[in-house]
Amino acid sequence: MFNNAMMKQAKKMQEKMKEAQEEIAKMETEGSSGGISIKMIGGKTIEEVTVSENIFEQKDKSLLEKFIKDAVNDATEKADKAAQKKMKKVTGGIKIPGLF
Repeated sequence: MFNNAMMKQAKKMQEKMKEAQEEIAKMETEGSSGGISIKMIGGKTIEEVTVSENIFEQKDKSLLEKFIKDAVNDATEKADKAAQKKMKKVTGGIKIPGLF
């Protein structure tokens, strides 16, 4: 079923996927909401949190919690989309189960 050319092509795609996954692991994304900014690495690790000075004027704990949650979700969503885009280039749009 698999000839030599197909095996080489599969191996080449596997190598490209590994390279893409390594790039994704180093990729920085940023999300923000209401004066909170979150920088993530690889879509999983929060590298930096920035809080605007005027956020403390609001003195509303639940609002601050919402801004933090929304900023993290924003950064995560951007990371997921960037990862999907990168992997789509590698796979040529072929959907591979369990991969993003």
